[in-house]
Amino acid sequence: MKPSATTRRLLRYFKPHRQRFVLAILLMALQALIPGTLVLLIETVLDDVLIAKDTQMLAILPFALVALYVVGGLLTVGRGMLTRHIAWDVITTLRAEVFWHLLHLDARWHQKHPTGETLARLSQDVNMVQYGVSGIVTAIQQPLTLLVLLGAAAWMNPWLTLIAIAVLPLVAWPIARFGRRLRHSSRASLDNMAELSGSAGETLSGMRTVAIFGGENERGQRFDTANEQQRQLQMHVFLANLMPGPVIEVIAAVGVGAVLWVGGKQVFAGEVLAGELIAFMVALGLLNEPLKGISKIHSLTQRAISGAESLFSILDTKPCVADQGTAEATTSTVGLDFKDVGFDYGDGPVLCNLNFKIGAGEVVALVGPSGSGKSTIANLIPRLMDPCTGSIQLGGIDLREYRLASLRRSIAVVSQEGFLFDDTIAANIAFGTAATPEEIVNAANVANAHGFIEDLPNGYHTRVDELGMRLSGGQRQRICIARAILRDAPILILDEATSALDAESEALVQEALDRLMKERTVLAIAHRLSTVRNADRILVLEEGKLVEHGSHDALIAAEGHYARLIQHQTIGLA
Repeated sequence: MKPSATTRRLLRYFKPHRQRFVLAILLMALQALIPGTLVLLIETVLDDVLIAKDTQMLAILPFALVALYVVGGLLTVGRGMLTRHIAWDVITTLRAEVFWHLLHLDARWHQKHPTGETLARLSQDVNMVQYGVSGIVTAIQQPLTLLVLLGAAAWMNPWLTLIAIAVLPLVAWPIARFGRRLRHSSRASLDNMAELSGSAGETLSGMRTVAIFGGENERGQRFDTANEQQRQLQMHVFLANLMPGPVIEVIAAVGVGAVLWVGGKQVFAGEVLAGELIAFMVALGLLNEPLKGISKIHSLTQRAISGAESLFSILDTKPCVADQGTAEATTSTVGLDFKDVGFDYGDGPVLCNLNFKIGAGEVVALVGPSGSGKSTIANLIPRLMDPCTGSIQLGGIDLREYRLASLRRSIAVVSQEGFLFDDTIAANIAFGTAATPEEIVNAANVANAHGFIEDLPNGYHTRVDELGMRLSGGQRQRICIARAILRDAPILILDEATSALDAESEALVQEALDRLMKERTVLAIAHRLSTVRNADRILVLEEGKLVEHGSHDALIAAEGHYARLIQHQTIGLA
C-alpha cells in the first residue's frame, strides 16, 4: 500500500472526531498567539517602559506577564486533553477492529503467525498510530506559531524579517532526508519487535520443554540476537528523530547571525532602537521551537504510517474460510459425506481424493500413523479450514452453504489439549453458551467432574490459569467434556481425547465420553485401541488416503493396514 493511500485511510479514523478537532484548532490558534504577544510585550518593556521610566505601566506589566502564562497554560492543558482523547479513541477503535478481525481469520493464518507476534501488532503497532494525532496537532500549531512570530517580527522590522526568512527554504532538506530514514527504521523496528515478542512468547509457553531438554542457552541466545537488533534499530529511529532539530537550529542560526550583523549596524546608525532589536532577536530565538516542531511533522506521521501499514495488512487479509452461506443447520441435520476431498498446506498434499460417509448416529473411528491427515479431517468439519478440492456435505448440503455460526453450533469438539481459559471453572464449562448455574452443574455431573469441582477451594468459582495447569489432565478433559455436553450438538468430534491420560483418568473420561456420545454422530480420532474397537466402523488412513475401513474384528481378520498398526503399536493396546 502506498504511503498516500495509507495516510488517507488512517485519516478516516479521525473523521468522526472532526468537531473536537475544530475546537482543538481554535485552542491551538489562541495558543499560537502567546509567543508573539510575549515578543511585543518585551519590546514595550524595553522601549516604552524602562527607557521612558513609565512607573504606572511598570506596575501593570508583571501582572500582564503572569496572566499571559496562565492563559497559555490553560490553553495547553485544554488542547492536550482534547487531542489525547481523540488519539485514544482512534487507537481503541483501531485495536478493537484488528482484534475482531483476528477472531475471524482462519486457523491457517494463525498457524503461520506466532501469538507473540500478533500481540505485538495489537500493542506496539497500534500505539504508533497515536503519533498521527501528534503529527496533526504539530502540523497545525507549529506553523500558526511560526506565522505569529514572523508577523510580530515583520511588525517591528520588515527588512530584518526578510533577511531572517531567506534561509527558511533550507529547512526542508533535513526534514525530507531524515523523515525517510525514520520511516524505514520504524517499520524495521516494529517488525523486529513482533519477531522478538513471538520468540519470547513461544519460549515462555514451552518452558517445560525448554527446561527438560536444556534449551535455555539456545532460546536465550536467539532472544539476545533479536534483542540486540531491536537496540540497534531503536538507535537508528532515535537518531533519525533527533538529527533534524540540531540541523535546523544551525540553519536558523545563520539567519539570526545575519540579522544581528545588519540590525547592529542599524542601531549604531540610530535607525532602530536597541529594545526593538533585542525584541526582534527574541522573536527569532523563539522561531527555533516551531521550526523544530515542523521538522517533527514528517517524522511523527511516518511513525504513525509505519504502524498503520502493518495493521491495515492484517485488516486487508481475507479469511480463507468465507462466511457466505445462508443455510441453517439444525439438530436433525446429520450425516457427513466426504466427496473427493483433497487438502494441501502448501508443502505437499495431506489428503488425496478422500471419500467416505458417516451416517446419522454412527460412531466412526479414524486411525492411522502420525501425519496421515486425521487432525486435518477434524479441522475441516467445523470449517476451521476448507478443502482445496472436493466437498464435504452435511445432511446433503455443502458445508460452505451453511452460515458458519450455525454450522459450528451443530458441532462439539473434545481434543487432546483440553484448553481452559484464565477464568472460573463455571465460565469455562459455560463458554459459548448462556447456561444457568443449574445447567452447568448438570453438565459437570454427566462429565464426572462435579465431585472434584466441589472439592476445589471455591467450587465452581475457582479460577484456573491460562492452560489450566492447576488441574490434572483428566480433570481438564472432564471440564471440556462438560462444555461439549452443554453445547448439545448433534455431531461430536473426539480428537485423541484420552491419549494423554493415565488408566484411572482415562476410565473416568471414557465413561463421561460414553454418555456424551449417546444419540450423536461421532468421529473419534484415537491412538488407543480401547477408544476405537467399539466403533461402528473404523477408517484407516495412510498418507492422506483411505486404505481400509470396516469393524474392528473384520479389519483384524483381514490382517491388513489396521492389523499392522496394532502390531507396531501405532494404536496402543491400553
